Amino acid sequence: MNHLGPQSWRFGVTIAVFALLFGGVAYRLQHLQLEEGSALVAMGNKQRERTWILPAARGNIYDRSGAPLVESVATWTLYADPLWMDDKMLATVELSKALNCDRAILRAQFESQRNGRVLAKGLDDHQADAIKALDLQGIYLDRDFTRLYRQNDLAAHVVGFVNAAGGGGAGIEQEFNKQLSGIPGHQTIMLDAHGAPIMTDQDHRPPQPGADVQLTIDMTLQAMVEKELLVQVAKSQPKNAAAVLIEPTTGQIIALASWPSFSPVDRKGLDQASMRNNAIAFVYEPGSTMKPLVAGAAVSEHLARWDEGIFCEHGKWTYHYGKAYRTITDHSYASGGHGVITVTQGIALSDNILMAKLGIRLGPDKLWWWENLFDFGRRTGIDLPGEDGGIMLPHAAWSVLGSCMSVPMGHEIAVTPLQLAMAHCAIANGGLWQPPVLVKRLYTVDDVGQQTDLPLPPLRPPHRIFASEEALEIQDAMNHTMTEGTGKDVQLDGYSAAGKTGTAEKLIDGHYSHDHHVGSFICWAPAERGVKPELLCLVVIDDPSQGGHYGAENAAPVVQRILQQALEYRGIPKHTDPGSENKPGQVATADLHAHSPAASPHHPHIITGSLSFGDGPR
Repeated sequence: MNHLGPQSWRFGVTIAVFALLFGGVAYRLQHLQLEEGSALVAMGNKQRERTWILPAARGNIYDRSGAPLVESVATWTLYADPLWMDDKMLATVELSKALNCDRAILRAQFESQRNGRVLAKGLDDHQADAIKALDLQGIYLDRDFTRLYRQNDLAAHVVGFVNAAGGGGAGIEQEFNKQLSGIPGHQTIMLDAHGAPIMTDQDHRPPQPGADVQLTIDMTLQAMVEKELLVQVAKSQPKNAAAVLIEPTTGQIIALASWPSFSPVDRKGLDQASMRNNAIAFVYEPGSTMKPLVAGAAVSEHLARWDEGIFCEHGKWTYHYGKAYRTITDHSYASGGHGVITVTQGIALSDNILMAKLGIRLGPDKLWWWENLFDFGRRTGIDLPGEDGGIMLPHAAWSVLGSCMSVPMGHEIAVTPLQLAMAHCAIANGGLWQPPVLVKRLYTVDDVGQQTDLPLPPLRPPHRIFASEEALEIQDAMNHTMTEGTGKDVQLDGYSAAGKTGTAEKLIDGHYSHDHHVGSFICWAPAERGVKPELLCLVVIDDPSQGGHYGAENAAPVVQRILQQALEYRGIPKHTDPGSENKPGQVATADLHAHSPAASPHHPHIITGSLSFGDGPR
């Protein structure tokens, strides 16, 4: 018997083991190639692919003449992929020279275990060309855009800024962020094992630039308005200030300024006070700038006439209503007050008692209706974020001793500068209220320069407040403020003007303060029958601490300088002596300032009765 012969069972086991191994490999290969093949190919391609987001150029912002306020300029962003770099020492040395930066900063980036490191932003074409010439492995450049504010801080509250995330942070930049942003594109390329591109345009979608915005703002006049406002801020040292310059016949905003302000370029230390646009968000009691509106309402309701004499109680009046009463003291009381004066004179002299008597004639219902018609208590709808609607009590809260005595003097109602300006624009515009217009055009520009207008957000519809003749009569009355009343010291040189001063005591801890005021002045020019009013200006000075608190002292001189310069800049023809023109219903200066100590309380046009409240002066 041969004990050294082959053992067939061992051979069989060996064959079986190898068969199983080859079977497993074959199954695995079949699984990888047939079942998971496409997924693995996609995974491999993904590891070799790089997709870049191609930023869209943000739309530009222009003034009314097409001068650039804000533009997006093409720049370059420098990236590094440390995992693909073949000579980090060379890259550190060369890039530190090209970027003029510390080598330690670059070394820290190159030691990262993650690709896509941002080394620098905002590089110009010259810098980009120099870096490309270095031909460094794992270093690449990408097109980007930098926001340039061509006029620096000019109209900061209007144009706004772009935040770190690339979105609009205030002003037009925020309000029209979607249209300005455009649509980003993308591009995918294939890389070899060393990170070098081997195939481009695998998947390419070009970016779509954002739309451009053209404003109604005049850059030259905006700069002038801001300058004049700052001059007064330095003199008055207020808490806040605002100025608006408007075309009354179109509602177009020519300039809009707010103080304190900020820089869209350098926003370090930005605070909430400087961010607030006081022209549309500062809410204040308008004081005597309300008087022409309410007087016009009383005349329109046939409850008064402009030439009607009303006894003004020599500056102090107590009015009884049932068992209640209220006393009003006019600012003229210390000098003897006013006797019988006409409604026109009352506007020029800004008499509180005359206005309170007109308010009582209107009554709570009619007065509330008119204040709504003036568009107070709601936003104007200007194309800017952050607009306030002001404050107006609900109809049920209006009373004879409260609202009817206070609102005609500009108390118990709060407005924004823009709201008040648009109400007076309606007077200058023949009685027709129009919404404020800030954006003139919204349009795109294609590759060949073809412009396509886009629809603008809808504005609030116009509505009529006064008939044309009624509005002209209010303008006539406001002419006297400039020639014989509280605005006579700020008459324009060569232009007729209609204006009204305003000074309101501020409500501090529930009481009107004799030490804190809001001064204002509103005026438009030219202001005469048959002549188109070109510009209206309102300046509001909040809580001035120096140089007087009356609107005639702190706000009126600013308006005078703004209108004088703006009208001359626009080439509006001057009159030889606008102050000497005989306007309808003009009253002699001597008559305007005359008191009537012997006036009878039974004068046919006098309201007698009884009303105590330290209402603000003019």
